[in-house]
Amino acid sequence: QPPAPHKPFDFTVYGRINVSFDVGNQELTGAPCITAAVNPCTPPTGSLRWLPDVASNLSRFGVRGYHDLSGRDYQAVFQLEAQVDVAATPGSKPNGSNDTINPANTAVTGALASRNSYVGIATPFGALKLGKNDTPYKSVTADFDFLADTPGDYNSIMGNTGGDNRTEFDARFPHAVWYESPDVMGFRLNAIWSPGQNRFDDNIGYAIGENACAGGNAGPCNDGSFGDGYGFSAEWHGFGLKLIASHEMHRKTNRTGDAGQGTPAGTSVVGTANEYAWKFGARYTFEPTGTTVSGIFEKMWRNDIAAFNERQRDGYYVSALQKLGPDDDLMGAWAHAANTPGDPGAGPIDNTADMLAVGLRHWFNPKTTIIASYAHMRNSTAAHYALGPGGHGVTWDCKDGGTPTTASPGPGIGLIGNGTGCFTGTSPQAFSLGMTYDF
Repeated sequence: QPPAPHKPFDFTVYGRINVSFDVGNQELTGAPCITAAVNPCTPPTGSLRWLPDVASNLSRFGVRGYHDLSGRDYQAVFQLEAQVDVAATPGSKPNGSNDTINPANTAVTGALASRNSYVGIATPFGALKLGKNDTPYKSVTADFDFLADTPGDYNSIMGNTGGDNRTEFDARFPHAVWYESPDVMGFRLNAIWSPGQNRFDDNIGYAIGENACAGGNAGPCNDGSFGDGYGFSAEWHGFGLKLIASHEMHRKTNRTGDAGQGTPAGTSVVGTANEYAWKFGARYTFEPTGTTVSGIFEKMWRNDIAAFNERQRDGYYVSALQKLGPDDDLMGAWAHAANTPGDPGAGPIDNTADMLAVGLRHWFNPKTTIIASYAHMRNSTAAHYALGPGGHGVTWDCKDGGTPTTASPGPGIGLIGNGTGCFTGTSPQAFSLGMTYDF
């Protein structure tokens, strides 16, 4: 049968529905009662054991299309994509959300074009686009994360500098311009730049045209807000192997909200400094056995005083997928966060963490799956990494059920709308049973 004739213009409606039933435990009863603000602290209160939930996990709806400019080789292209809160009530989430670039702020994740959206030109030499998009640093290893959008998503540690419900280096850059290269003998290069468009030298305010801090909270923008952001990824694939290298920079990142805390190393001095990351990875599929393995080494830096620097560390990730016949996948993953030079609330201290995750996915057809998974996070004494940030609709983090407040109990926490301080040294875990449907 001959192929259908090429249309000079066309568009496609697409989407994904991803909903799960979870049962998780923050394990706050085992917290050593060291918080990022107060030590010693008031013990955690509220529901401290297993808590069930129903979560919508980056469900989305979108439309994309093209229009020929000079035959099919030169086209105008566009995409509009929105998050769909299938289980949760749509709206801003000031108590914390999983938006990977603007968490815990007034941004409405379910609004039109809240996800990757753009207009641009596609040519045989690559595509140039304007809008908002996942960074190359994020996208290039997305297929390494077999348990993405589950409690065992690798964003619990990878790309996460501070161990919060934020994944600063697994981001979507707003107001950006980017280039996507064609595939040349298995090699691809992508690059992005997001201008800071901030009137303040220290990026303490919102970027012009935005309703939230860049990479931070609702304000003041003193916990991760940055100016220009840029990065690139290079990848090669062939013979079942994929090799990647990627870099991302956040210029003049403001962390002044962490300053002024008393520590054994003295009063913390934290200012505005560049934060940047490199990662290198490999993924290999051995088709005869249906086995895929992947690994990532990540290094994140911050140019700041070492004793109070919790944003600089190494990260490691290993994952595997084994096909169990044509319709079932068995998956497992391990992620490790190495120690940082220091901490703004405690000085040099043990803040390593390890995440283990397993899952089983059944494919009813190429568009419909169910997945059962389990994840466990081991936080050392001063670590507070969470399960689920960056992809899952519900997270298991360091916050308890204490009386809600409108301001932090001490420096370094920021505005709090649900719970008290952050209890370090916990070991959250979660079971999840979910279903996905693509169209």
